[in-house]
Amino acid sequence: MKLKGGLIILLILVGQILFAQSKNEIEGQGDNAYKNENYASAAYFYQKIIDKKGVSSGLVHPYEARSWIAPPKKNKAQRDSLKLEKGDTNSYTNDAVVLHKLANSYHKNHDYLKAEKWYAIAVKYPIDEIDEELQSTRLWYAEALMNNEKYDDAVLQFEEFKKETPNMELSKRADKGIIGCYYAQDPSSTKEGVSVVQSDSNINFGTSSYGVNYFGDEMTIIYAVAGPNGIVKDEKYQEESNFLTDFYVAQSFIGEGYGSPTNFNPPINTENNEGAGVLSIDRTTFYFTRKSVVNNKDVAIWVSKNFNNQWLQSLKLDDKVNVEGYKSMHPALSLEGDVLYFSSNRPGGIGGMDIWYCNLDDYGGLSEPINMGPYINTVGDEVTPFFNYFTKTLYFSSDASGGVGGLDIYKTTHNEDEDSWSSPKNIGKPFNSSKNDAYFIIGKNQSLGFLSSDRTPCDCGNEYEGSVYCYKVFEFGQPDMNYSLSGTVFNAETDEVIPNALITFKDIKGKMDPVYITTDAQGNYKRDLEVGWDLFMKTQKAKYFGDAASLSTVGLTESKHFLQDFFLSPIPLGELEIPGIEYDFDAATLRPKSKEILDKLVEFLELNNNIAIEIRSHTDSRGNADYNLRLSKKRAASVVKYLVAHGINPSRLESRGMGETDPLEDCSQNPDCGDTKHGECDCHQKNRRTAFKTTSEDFNNVFKGK
Repeated sequence: MKLKGGLIILLILVGQILFAQSKNEIEGQGDNAYKNENYASAAYFYQKIIDKKGVSSGLVHPYEARSWIAPPKKNKAQRDSLKLEKGDTNSYTNDAVVLHKLANSYHKNHDYLKAEKWYAIAVKYPIDEIDEELQSTRLWYAEALMNNEKYDDAVLQFEEFKKETPNMELSKRADKGIIGCYYAQDPSSTKEGVSVVQSDSNINFGTSSYGVNYFGDEMTIIYAVAGPNGIVKDEKYQEESNFLTDFYVAQSFIGEGYGSPTNFNPPINTENNEGAGVLSIDRTTFYFTRKSVVNNKDVAIWVSKNFNNQWLQSLKLDDKVNVEGYKSMHPALSLEGDVLYFSSNRPGGIGGMDIWYCNLDDYGGLSEPINMGPYINTVGDEVTPFFNYFTKTLYFSSDASGGVGGLDIYKTTHNEDEDSWSSPKNIGKPFNSSKNDAYFIIGKNQSLGFLSSDRTPCDCGNEYEGSVYCYKVFEFGQPDMNYSLSGTVFNAETDEVIPNALITFKDIKGKMDPVYITTDAQGNYKRDLEVGWDLFMKTQKAKYFGDAASLSTVGLTESKHFLQDFFLSPIPLGELEIPGIEYDFDAATLRPKSKEILDKLVEFLELNNNIAIEIRSHTDSRGNADYNLRLSKKRAASVVKYLVAHGINPSRLESRGMGETDPLEDCSQNPDCGDTKHGECDCHQKNRRTAFKTTSEDFNNVFKGK
């Protein structure tokens, strides 16, 4: 009996050990899948532990052998506590860590309904883990609620998380999440007149379709598809291409949509995953993303050159872009092809995936990578950059900038003069949804484009083991952008309107001829504008000095009306002093300070190219009058020479030496001057001056650009 009883106890102990090992093995398999970013598989294994169900491999035994031990007696408080515990039929205390991992797996696999369900349970079972991701379950719960458009509940969870966390960066992410919840419910977040619809099955023919970009022109697109007849390593297993992405090209036909997409074929497409590519404007260089089929973390940017109408074998970019053990993807190019934008989680970033860029030389050589900084990047992920040449606008997606849920699309515009970017702006709904929205591109006319989104659930088949994650291509349309300008021309001294004033519009880049219009009887004017214009505007009228302004529609992605008034000053009858003109002692040589002032006079004469002027140089009354006259002539001539050398038409200039013949003040009556022929005083300083006087007007020069 003793032997038999001992054997039973031994079998019980072995059964417990076998179960513990099996549970650890399954959790290990889940951890490995999670580490390799195979989140669907990770959820599968973690779910087995949570459900305490067996699997076909026999790794988990359906029953646990347990020995019975009489429970100790409990007091009333312990009995009441036990009743409460019995009321919770799904206690996960022993599997709390796995529970948190399960919820994270569903969230990262974009199965937001299941993620919400398990996060709601997981937050009831706090865990003591060093892993920051597992410690932030309530934050991810709030974001899952946003994904499911439960914004009020999400705000409550964000607030609770802020109370719990000492991490200031994650607390800021929660703050942005709260802002996003309010923004999502604000009617102003929806752009009027915008339609976003899923492309038809001709484009979305595979398991997943995403990453549309223009391929040489807006009539041709290239994008990634996981679907049938893709490139695989072994022809016998061709059905596996349903889960591998290849590039496909589709041609648009006016009024008929896009034709049937064709596989881009080798050497660009391989048995790996290819997607997210950009073609240089000269159509010779193609940058794209390639992801290994055996290692989900091996994601890098490759490049192929077109030679003699054939694409050459692609090359992996060096460590300026691709760093071993880290992801780099989603290339985008500037107009000149001298800047390569991309997203990467390489070291040195702000957090998660960041937007970076490298400068490219004429031979495709890469500069050191530059992070676009905290103004654009966050502790979350910033991905899928697209640079619109025509508006100088960079579009990208972010999941931690206060959007309406998941990845939202943002835009920022480059100021070339200051080499800076504008504050990123959420482009609103319906471009953005509570799910993930990315791979945004827009055409030159700013009215049509594409994006990719998982906003509509799709049945991806049993192979995805329950995942509802699936990107589809969406097309959008919005009203044509309208830009216009109007204003009034006034007398700067009386505020009276000036009719028939001439307004000149000149393209700063010199790509179009000047345009001339005149104000109406009420001094008003108006003009339609186009996107991408950099304009210099000036207003002129006989007997008035002109006024100028500048205007730019570069970077505008929404309709806008500009208001620009002009103020013209009447031309005085007498001369106008040019203050600050100095010469070397007893000479006509201009000092450096004088040249700076004369540069402003050059600008004035370029603006007022309808007037001719006389440069007048005056001396004081000290010294010989004839000498002073000769010196003043030389000084006036030196000013004219400087102006001509800086582009002013000599026919518009005269020089005149006035000597001491036209003083502003009679210094002989000034007791402070003493010997007026030799002493120095303020009176003499006022009389020593350079001035100009308008002598005539000729508007022919205006139309000749002189």
